[in-house]
Amino acid sequence: MLRWIFFVFLGCSFIACENEPLEGEFIVDDGSEGAFTAVVDGETFSASTTSAQMNDGALIISGIDGGGNVVALTFGAVGECTYDLSSINSFGVFATSATPDNPFSSVGISGGSGSATIIDFNVNGQTVSGAFSFNGIREVTDGNGNTSTEVVVITEGIFNSIPFEVISGEPTTVSCDEINGGGGSGGDPVLEDPEDSFYALVDGEEFVDISFVSEVIVVGGENVIKVLATNDIGAKVEFFIPESLGVGTFEMQPIFDGATLVGSYSDGETSENLTSNPGTITFTEFSEITGKLNATFSFTATDPLGSDPTVVEITQGEFNIDYKPDSGTAENVFIATIDGEDYVPTSIDITKQPINGVFAVNLTTQNADTNQGVSLSFPLDIEVGSYAMAPFQETGNEKVGIYNPNIGSSILFKSDENGTLTINSYQYSNGVVVGSFSYVASDPLDNDMTTYEVIGSFVITIP
Repeated sequence: MLRWIFFVFLGCSFIACENEPLEGEFIVDDGSEGAFTAVVDGETFSASTTSAQMNDGALIISGIDGGGNVVALTFGAVGECTYDLSSINSFGVFATSATPDNPFSSVGISGGSGSATIIDFNVNGQTVSGAFSFNGIREVTDGNGNTSTEVVVITEGIFNSIPFEVISGEPTTVSCDEINGGGGSGGDPVLEDPEDSFYALVDGEEFVDISFVSEVIVVGGENVIKVLATNDIGAKVEFFIPESLGVGTFEMQPIFDGATLVGSYSDGETSENLTSNPGTITFTEFSEITGKLNATFSFTATDPLGSDPTVVEITQGEFNIDYKPDSGTAENVFIATIDGEDYVPTSIDITKQPINGVFAVNLTTQNADTNQGVSLSFPLDIEVGSYAMAPFQETGNEKVGIYNPNIGSSILFKSDENGTLTINSYQYSNGVVVGSFSYVASDPLDNDMTTYEVIGSFVITIP
């Protein structure tokens, strides 16, 4: 279906130029007004003929080089914005002169990706300028009926002061919020970390804290996080948490020796602390890197020495706190194995792009020595938790893993719904994300039945 759409699009855009002159059709030089240039699989593409047409708010820009090869961009609506070219509304295509009816497409459902920016849209002068890059995908069938996938990589794309013709409607622009569903190029969505908070019932009554603080102390050479909630009469709920614990459910102990997890309660009227015996605490977020703690808990508070018969029940407890509020950014780290073999990237690249109004994070790694690549993408506003993965970015909310065993080859092996991406911690204020992943990478188009087991973890700072 997509191939048919692109074929019709190309036919409508370029058959006319064989029969009659196009508006704005002229010879251009790189860097001049009217120029349309790019690098296609490492080779320079320079259009000798350019065209731009606007039809009921949609804009098509194209360039044809001297060999009859075509690069074209479609924008579903126009504004001075950044566009995700993997959507079905705005996309890029590349068609060779040898196979004009089977173009490469950047649409994500086919495995493509890319972005473009309209830098200047001159309504009065009817010219448009911008930049673009995209990966195009197409399927080809050989003489034996075997289907395979081909990839084209287009970078450094520029279109400069291309005149456009208005076929129908008016040459008006819309806001980037409208184009990207609330994202737009006017800036990323504002993500805010939750305020520190504490809640618990003490013998069935709410413990209303007026102070909730944390600090890191050193006991026996080990870091221990002390978390303390205090109410208006001086009653306290307190925890001593070894920093090495991490996410999970843990039993609390009655006596603190620096290496044990302990909860305690005092009523503010005596100096005695009643400690957890028994008790459990579940950390859903716990990171030494971001300093974020999110937990639920309950414990029975008693005298650890047995001299005080008082028993207090602490129930329905939960707290959220950043014990390292000035943690700052983190160095990007990516660790993985491919079928049990270590994969150590030589480069890590992190970008953001709007996809149908959702900003997605693209984490791309490569090992230049082995010519391998592992990539992940997930929504910018993802929350802590575990998520099923998918093979393609279509709405922007998908969590996608990609393994490329031979960069530059035609096959990309991708995650499916059986894969899992886990976000262990996310500090929105500085963009630090701690996560892990596990998936079996396969060819979603079933042209190659090879599979790869990809397991890894990462710490990144989103720019």
